[in-house]
Amino acid sequence: MSNSDTRAIDFDAVRLAARTHAPDRFYAALFAPHEAREDLIALAAFTGEIERISRLVSEAALGEIRVAWWRDSFLSRGESGRSGNPVLDAFAEVIRRRALSLGAIEDYLAAHADAFYGEAPADDAALARSMRVIDGTPFVFAAAILDVTIDEPLLAAASRASGFARIGLELPYALMRHRALLPMARSPNPFGPDEPQDWRPQTAWLVSEGRKALAEVRRQLKGKPKAAATALLPLALVEPYFRALQNPRHEPARDILEIAPIARLWRIARAHWSGRV
Repeated sequence: MSNSDTRAIDFDAVRLAARTHAPDRFYAALFAPHEAREDLIALAAFTGEIERISRLVSEAALGEIRVAWWRDSFLSRGESGRSGNPVLDAFAEVIRRRALSLGAIEDYLAAHADAFYGEAPADDAALARSMRVIDGTPFVFAAAILDVTIDEPLLAAASRASGFARIGLELPYALMRHRALLPMARSPNPFGPDEPQDWRPQTAWLVSEGRKALAEVRRQLKGKPKAAATALLPLALVEPYFRALQNPRHEPARDILEIAPIARLWRIARAHWSGRV
């Protein structure tokens, strides 16, 4: 990002937002080529701001209002205007210079807004489509910033691997807000009087499917440019999340998972050096 682009933007605030709310993407961005690094950090900050809304709001309408603000701000922002929000302004510059799709951003924001209302995906195929938008869009943008193309089979596998991990991590928040993350066939009557007290069977399914998707990512990445692996580098944290979700002491419906920053950074660094997420 050039000095003229960032002159009116507090990029320290952008870095802080990325590191706080999207640490996987933030640390992955640190291993990108210098010319792409700050743009990837701006992407991380933006996705972190959107993804954390579901953890902050108790009512779906409030979440939708927050998402609508981001959508309207992107669409109404002038070519050189500043909103005063450093994350929005930094990512808007990335959109402009990298020619990222505003339509894809609208779809990404709409998918998050729809999720606030807690309606369960109709089936596994609907769940996969949701993952393709919510989890796949940041990978598409990262690839565009790195000037590499990720083909659809690889992108679909990456979206599923990321999506299954995300759902496992979000489960305590979703249950608290009565939001269904899985098809009803996977979690029957999740909020009624017969609500299962033990979500380990559902977590085991998430982990099993996520690991299949991660194995497919690794297979598909063979022979691909290094930039493709860099775009997907946040997936390096998926397997540690799966292991933590299956820890016998972990209560999936209650416990919030955290990975220590140094462990997070080491895992991403090792994936970068090995070229294997």
